[in-house]
Amino acid sequence: MDEQKNDYEKSFNISLETRNFEIELFWKRSIFFWGFITASFIAFAQLYKINSGFAVIIANFGFICSLAWTLANRGSKFWQENWEQKVAEYEKNIDLDLFSRIEKIQMHKFCILRARKYSVGKLAICLSDYTTIFWFLTSLVLLLNELNPSFIQIHKVVGIISFWVFTFIYFLYVIIFAKTTEKLDD
Repeated sequence: MDEQKNDYEKSFNISLETRNFEIELFWKRSIFFWGFITASFIAFAQLYKINSGFAVIIANFGFICSLAWTLANRGSKFWQENWEQKVAEYEKNIDLDLFSRIEKIQMHKFCILRARKYSVGKLAICLSDYTTIFWFLTSLVLLLNELNPSFIQIHKVVGIISFWVFTFIYFLYVIIFAKTTEKLDD
């Protein structure tokens, strides 16, 4: 029995280290993509003033970088949750409740300062999704303007209001759905 418990402890430690490694990789990958996306924003801002045709190319590049970022975030989240499940399973077998038990948090009188159960991974996915949508719409508007040079002037107000409404709806979506989900017991 002690040998089996020892095996569970080893498996627990390996799973925990791998989970932590996945979290570290998540942020390293994000920084990698942020570099390309930031460069795209800077290049876009500079080229838009000079040549909107080149700006379309940069907007498409920003879109692809953002799409890759959002997919990488989802992949990282998948593997992180995979290792968290293993940690939880091995934790049960070694009579440990370090991760399965949630401690009480401090309650602040001013509710806006109170801790919330938001998932950092889900928030990063929401940001990468929003960035992807932004680049896609920017590219689409520029393309339509290339086809009809007065497109932006004609639809400017509608576009601004539409994007504001979309942003507000997305804000509500993030507030509601980016929370940490409770683990389901089998």
